[in-house]
Amino acid sequence: MKPTKVLIVCSETNLDLNQYHDYYKIGVERGCLDLIRTFNQIDLVCCDQDSLQDDELALITSKAKVVLEISQVKDYIDGEIAIQEALKLQPIEIILIAQGHRFDMQLSCLNFIYRYNVIFINDHTYAYLLQPGMNEVIRKPEYRYFSLFALQTAAVTITNLKYNVEDLPLVGLSANAISNEFVSATGNVNVLSGQVVAIYSK
Repeated sequence: MKPTKVLIVCSETNLDLNQYHDYYKIGVERGCLDLIRTFNQIDLVCCDQDSLQDDELALITSKAKVVLEISQVKDYIDGEIAIQEALKLQPIEIILIAQGHRFDMQLSCLNFIYRYNVIFINDHTYAYLLQPGMNEVIRKPEYRYFSLFALQTAAVTITNLKYNVEDLPLVGLSANAISNEFVSATGNVNVLSGQVVAIYSK
């Protein structure tokens, strides 16, 4: 059986989803509409329907292979429930796409990167969890800035980027490793301790 990759789309964005055509597709709320526009179907719908009009819900239901109805009174937000459903497939990769103005929801996505090792993407950001030890980080031309964040105390050595440092302590959510830039096609981040997220920003 081919290893499973999962795409979870939680909101409408300007991203081109065609590159994920071979992924198992989970739609959350208005992200379902993006999946339908691109692929005309959804493998799993996972939402409490609080941001959908009746006609939109009818369309989504008609295009979904499976609909998981979620109560609006629950312990987890829709996106996290979608991730939990994705994990049941034992995937080799989960991409979570979420766009919006709510800072609390954006912070929850940062937590999901740490907790579930998902790749987080929106119109302006690409973020993922670095592995312990040496990581080669690759320049992405559409993003200018490269930042590192830790939820708890960590330490990194950065080489081959614009700003380099040896054995840098990262306190939880400290801004002391943000707004770096690439000077060549690749750089290196050695995660000496803790969990560290790499964030590309436009």
